[in-house]
Amino acid sequence: MPHAGGSARSFVRWRRELPPQLRALPLEIAGKGLRSREPRQATLREAATDLALRIDPPGRYALLGHSMGGLLAYEAARALHALGRPAPEFVVVAATRPPHLLGASPYGPLLGLGDDDALLDALADHGRIPPEVRRSPMRHQFVPVIRGDLALVAGHRPDPAPEPLPSDLISWYGTGDADTPPEVMADWRHYTRGAHRAEGFEGGHFFPHERFEEVTARLLELAQQRAGR
Repeated sequence: MPHAGGSARSFVRWRRELPPQLRALPLEIAGKGLRSREPRQATLREAATDLALRIDPPGRYALLGHSMGGLLAYEAARALHALGRPAPEFVVVAATRPPHLLGASPYGPLLGLGDDDALLDALADHGRIPPEVRRSPMRHQFVPVIRGDLALVAGHRPDPAPEPLPSDLISWYGTGDADTPPEVMADWRHYTRGAHRAEGFEGGHFFPHERFEEVTARLLELAQQRAGR
């Protein structure tokens, strides 16, 4: 599940180059990408529940979300559990603050920037979009998508006392991402009754794509560790 402003296409390389033991199935929320003609859900939780209803894996599976996608992955795992569906073996939240710490995120103030170029400049300065997006001549087409995603995050109201997930939960962070330092990512331990581990990778907010080989190798390790359980 991709970051704010991203789409299933953000994981094209994953579909092509993952180790043969793994298969990537990028998910798209309504109102974006291949689902751009569908109306957006009003809340992030509704969007995550819609994704949960679309998850029908043929066998063992895990959920992985990057940035906003991490919140979607977590909420989708909660929805799957509530629906009585098979739980993912583990959930990876990458560059995603825990729900109870979202209030300190920069997304809310950034959403208040009315000028599109000012918004893109601020997002790029915070490392939340690749710099080339700011310079793209097509930016007028995807700024509404970015604003819609930011509104989902800024408007998210976490459950004040969530039931911990039954699945293992792994929180990944980029060592150069100031918004998701190790001590913040360690707080994801409160959201699972399974195992939790916070793991750092060199890079900034986009380390899952910048450190593709390391990240996918670690995914394979996580899958293999659980194969014999």
